[in-house]
Amino acid sequence: RRHIQDRILTLACPRCSQAFDSFDGCFALTCSKQGCGCAFCAYCLADCGSNAHAHVAHCELNPSKGLFASADNFEQVQRDRRRQLILAYLEGKPSRDEVVAACETSLKEAGIWPL
Repeated sequence: RRHIQDRILTLACPRCSQAFDSFDGCFALTCSKQGCGCAFCAYCLADCGSNAHAHVAHCELNPSKGLFASADNFEQVQRDRRRQLILAYLEGKPSRDEVVAACETSLKEAGIWPL
């Protein structure tokens, strides 16, 4: 349950794990934590070094191949990405049903219920 909530449902910098919750339309993000400076992709959350623009334009999760999109697009991409990561994480786990039940409220809040 903790892995799902901390590592999948919480959007965070891939380098320092600083959580973020704002999106301004550009999918090339830079971590706001002082001293980190990680540039990363808002689609797949890949660490792109110091500049994420080239990666974003070619990211497999980017349907338009542009750098900008709406907040609704961002939310939909993140719902789909999170669902895929959760299903992959749960695959083959004998406690799958208990973990899903324990995360039900969080999954509903994230808009990915039912799985």
